[in-house]
This record gives sequence, structure tokens and C-alpha cells, in this order.
Amino acid sequence: MAWMPGTIETDGSGAPIPPQTTISPSSHPRRMTEAVTLRWQRLSGTPGAVRASVVAAALLWAASAVTWTLECLRIHRTDSGLGWDLVTSWRAEQAFVHGSQPYSLADTHHRLFLYPPSSLILMRPIALFSLHGVAVWGLVATAVMTWAAVMISAAALGRRWWGLTAAIVVFALRFAQPVVAELGLENVTVLCTLALAAFFLFAKKDQWVWAAVAIGVTLSIKPLLLPVLVIFVLVRQWRGLAVAVAIPAVLNVVAFAVVTDPSAVFAKLPSLLNRSGTGVQLNSAWVDVLRSFGVPDYATILIRLATVAIVLVAAWWSWQRLDDFVLRVVTTTSLLLIGTYLAGTLSENHFMLTLVPLAMTVILPRSPMRSVAAWLGVLLFMGLTPPGSVLGLDAGANLSAWRAFGMILVVLSVLVTLGRRRSSRSPGSSNERPSAAGGPELTATTPDSAGAVREALAR
Repeated sequence: MAWMPGTIETDGSGAPIPPQTTISPSSHPRRMTEAVTLRWQRLSGTPGAVRASVVAAALLWAASAVTWTLECLRIHRTDSGLGWDLVTSWRAEQAFVHGSQPYSLADTHHRLFLYPPSSLILMRPIALFSLHGVAVWGLVATAVMTWAAVMISAAALGRRWWGLTAAIVVFALRFAQPVVAELGLENVTVLCTLALAAFFLFAKKDQWVWAAVAIGVTLSIKPLLLPVLVIFVLVRQWRGLAVAVAIPAVLNVVAFAVVTDPSAVFAKLPSLLNRSGTGVQLNSAWVDVLRSFGVPDYATILIRLATVAIVLVAAWWSWQRLDDFVLRVVTTTSLLLIGTYLAGTLSENHFMLTLVPLAMTVILPRSPMRSVAAWLGVLLFMGLTPPGSVLGLDAGANLSAWRAFGMILVVLSVLVTLGRRRSSRSPGSSNERPSAAGGPELTATTPDSAGAVREALAR
């Protein structure tokens, strides 16, 4: 019979049947997502699903070992400039060891060395290798550190470092443009990626001094993770902030005492502030992306300022409105990094490796990355781009432009997602409470069934 207001249908045996509504889960994206998530949670908690995840993880690790090895062998055979960035550092180290000027083009075989003087102290061991050895072993080390960064990130997000989450990400990264670029260049960005993952793990464990050590060491080599210092301020970990700043400060003081003409690095910095030649096409910062489209300088400045404003709002909302502490730290940190990549003067392909943990947060409940728009952005900055004919650009400029579009799309999707939420971090409702050390300490607020599901997924 037709359902009428005030009546209840039965199934013939007296059991009531819920009234039918005109809105189905498939007709509304949010309802559809909730329905799929609920069904996945029910299935993933079964013993069969747990066994299947273990088998799938083992197969993916084996496939990753094969595909990554083949890619490294291909790069070794075909890349005439293998390890270009690491070899540049090696030549600077050779000049440092022999008392020459590491920032001199003549002493580095026309290689432009731009890292701070402190990096010469920390990277001193690579001078022990031959030119061929540093390129080959640098390739191996880059692959190993990329895997390690993913595994540590998985652990920081509450998954097993060898589990299905890490296996899927490692396998997928083999086909990502930033990884291919990093394997060929052997840039120290991979060190920053590894240190950032360690920072997230130490932050989760409330070990802020060790988190500061991880950041401070990488700042001494390459100041890519400078925005991470903001997190120490937000959590009011002043000792950690002091350690993170003191490490590069002390090492640079020492370097200025032992390196020949270390102040020469300042004469090289303009090349980072204003790229030229092919550097313009490889740069995905707005300053060069918009230059490729002929956008006037004043408009570029306005877009960069608008980007800073949008990123700051999104980062602040992520810090205020995300209850899960690890999700909050990863999301806020990643948004700040994106802001520097877009509004700054330099953003290269391999920088995107530092945003992998942000993409991995999709496994966490209420992650702002659980949207189609956010993942479209991830695919774009990871190199899955339309052909150059769409924008009328060559390969390098096309990749850089879409990479920039992908990053801003992620920021906007996070902003919209968090803007729709009301902050639930009121007293008594937050899953964070101050620890004895003054940092955040997580408390369990989820039901046992949800914990069981997460445990099953972690396998």
C-alpha cells in the first residue's frame, strides 16, 4: 500500500518497514560517500578481509620491488646526467675538501651550488665516493629513502609500516613524475621528505625535541621545510623551536669559519629569486607559471598575495577544525608548504614528494582529502596531466602549470570542506588534552568497533 503520513507499513509479519524517501545515497555525494564508507568498514573487519589485505600487501611489495628496480636500471642506462644535483654537491664537497671555493663555477666544473655552507659539513661523507660511485649509490639511496618516508608516514597515520597502505603508496609512486624526476636528479629533497615523515611520527609520540632535530638537520642542508617551524609555534613547543633553529645556526657559524669564502653564496641567491632559461619552464611557482601565459607582473603579484591569504585561512581552519591531532598536523603543515611553493619563487617537480603524507591522510576519518576535487589536485601535481596542446605549452611548462593548478585545487578543496564544518573542539569534546610535557596527548574517543576496523585496515 502507499505510504501515507501517520501510517507505518509492515512486511506482512508485523515488522515495520522504514518509510521510503525520495533521496537515495546515490543522489547525494555526501550520502553516497557515507554509504560506501559504512559498507567498507563492515567488510574490512571480517577475518577474510584481513587475510586478503595481508596477501594484497605482500603482492604489492613484490611488484614494487620489481618495478622500482627496473626503473632504476632504466635511469642508470639512459640518463646521461644521472645524479645531476647530487653530483653538483659532490663537486662542491671536493672543492671544500681541497680548500677551493665551493661556490665558484670554475671550481665546481660550471655547476651552480646553492645550498647553505652548513650543508658542506653535513654532506661531507659523499666526498669519499668517486664521481661514478656517488651517482650510482645516490640512485639507490634515493629509492630507499623514498620507501622509508612512505613507511614512516604510514606509521604516523596509525598504519603498520609494512601494511597495505604503505604498499599501495610505494607502488603508485613508482609511476609519479616527481619520483621519476627525483631518481634522476638525486636531489636532497628526498632527505627533506624523509625528515618530514619523521617529524610527523615524533609529533604523534609527543617527542618534540626529536622532531626538531629532524627539521633542524634538513634546514641545515636545504631550507625547504622552513614553514614547518610554524607548527612548533602552534603547539607552543618553544624548546623544540629553539632546537630546530639552533642546529642550522650553529652549523652555519662553524661553516663560515672553515669554508673558503662562504659569503659567496649570497651572490648566487638571485638565481633562486628570478629563474631564467629552462628554469622558468621547470618552476611551478606562480611567478613563472603565469609568466608562461604572459600575465602582467602586477597581476602575478596580486595572485601570489591572494594565494597567501587563502592558504593561511585554510591552514588556520585545519588547525582549528580537525579533531585528530596527526591529521591536523599533517594537513596544516602541507598547506603551509603548498603556500610557499605557489607564492614563493621556486617550486620544482620533486618538491611534490613532501605532499605525499597529505594524500595519505585520505585513510583517516573526516580527512579533508576525502573529496574528488582534492584527489584531482593530487593527480595533477603528481604528473597525470592533460597534453600540452590544451594550454599551448611545451612539455616542461605544461607539467609545471598543471602542477600549480593541482596544488591550488587541493588548497581550495580543503578550504571548502573545512568551511562547511563547525568546529567541534569545545571543552570536553576534543580528543586532545595537554600532556605533562606541555604538548598534545591523544585520548581514545572512538568506539571499540571503529578501533577494530582501523586495526583490520592497518594489517
